[in-house]
Amino acid sequence: MRVVPHLPLLWVALLVVTPATSWLVYAEGTEKVPAALLLLLVVLVALVDALLSRGLLEGLSLELSQLIRCTKGREVSVPLTLANRGGDLDWLRYGIEIPGDFRVDGEIVRRIESLCAGKRRTVEYPLLPLRRGRYFLERAHFETRSRFGLWLMRRSMPLETEVRVYPDLRAERRRLSSVFLLRGNEGSHLVRQVGKGRDFEQLREYQPGDDYTDVDWKATARRGKPVTRTYQIERTQEVYVVVDHSRLSAREIRVPAVTAPADDWLHREDSAGGDWLVTTQLEKFLHCSLILASVAERQGDLFGFISFADKEDRFIRAKNGKGHYNLVRDALYTLEPKPVAPDFEQLMIALRQRLTRRALLVMLVDLSDPLTAEHFYEALPLINRQHLVLVNMVRPEAARPLFSPLRIPETTGEVYENLAGHFQWQELCEAAKKLRRFGVELGIPDHEALCAEAVSQYLNVKKRQLI
Repeated sequence: MRVVPHLPLLWVALLVVTPATSWLVYAEGTEKVPAALLLLLVVLVALVDALLSRGLLEGLSLELSQLIRCTKGREVSVPLTLANRGGDLDWLRYGIEIPGDFRVDGEIVRRIESLCAGKRRTVEYPLLPLRRGRYFLERAHFETRSRFGLWLMRRSMPLETEVRVYPDLRAERRRLSSVFLLRGNEGSHLVRQVGKGRDFEQLREYQPGDDYTDVDWKATARRGKPVTRTYQIERTQEVYVVVDHSRLSAREIRVPAVTAPADDWLHREDSAGGDWLVTTQLEKFLHCSLILASVAERQGDLFGFISFADKEDRFIRAKNGKGHYNLVRDALYTLEPKPVAPDFEQLMIALRQRLTRRALLVMLVDLSDPLTAEHFYEALPLINRQHLVLVNMVRPEAARPLFSPLRIPETTGEVYENLAGHFQWQELCEAAKKLRRFGVELGIPDHEALCAEAVSQYLNVKKRQLI
């Protein structure tokens, strides 16, 4: 409990204590007695007021949820329940220590009137998270005035509230639905699959027109007549998103502030300069992972998640359901880039050991660095025969063909910049050709199209029954 002077006490000090002190200093003899008595009276009243008010906030308690889930860029109202088991409070001011990546619209310190003894009141405390991650609300502060109004009584309470801020997928879902022009938030629907399938269903007698490759010769020998295997289309397949959060995942993605959507919270608003909004490639990878999880759920497939940097650090076995989606979301929302080089060999060995059933692996990996790409080629043969692998990355800002710039170069320096971007684009095209020899497709979309590209690849695989 802290006690600080209130405005009335300051006025008393100015209008009463200061003149009385001057009177006491300059007066002589018995003329000092009235000034001394006046000062003593002020001190006694102030002390009595402080002593009588010491317990005003002792009976105040705060009830707050220990876990709050919210989305980046969306305001969340935190319910605070105030219970007063002490004396009547004419008014009460309250506030919460918030992390630096949160914003409060309006007053951080708020006020309620008349909280009577034995009463409870629930108030809303709005918070706006600006960045995904895990945060804690550690302390709340309260203030009220004393019995006589001469002091402000202050008290702080420790809190143990965890706040989980998840990525905001509104902009990605909006872009995705506009690309596919289909109903639903994920921009996906059940696709028609072609072919006869690969899952064995049953044995039956041979019928004219059956493919000779489907004849089961052992069963034919046992029964003494031709027997054919029948197959069914695979309805449930395993899809894993493998996210690289090593040093290259921290590559910045810049968007002009004037063209960025007003509600697109994919970019931090505290970016330096003001002309550009900046996010990272990892943010796009995480958004793509959650979008693919939603689409796989609607397709009836099992979805899993793997993250790695210099080693595999998160592995979630493929399942489905809302609870599993929340588990994946809780696993990835705290991921941050690590300043290390990726170890692809260790990753491929772990995938080979853990994943015994053939699965679709959507790998979100930056291969713009030639040395990193070379290490990826060397490790890929460990899994590319067992699993179907798709690779996606965000196209570097400057990497594009020489004769297709966004704007015509005006200076010699810009000509050389476009030429350097062309060389980088050519290296990425060469990387795509090398991966194609392993049966792996490399997607290099712009950051806005990453989710659409990954979903298109996945639905195409489903339609063609490649896994």
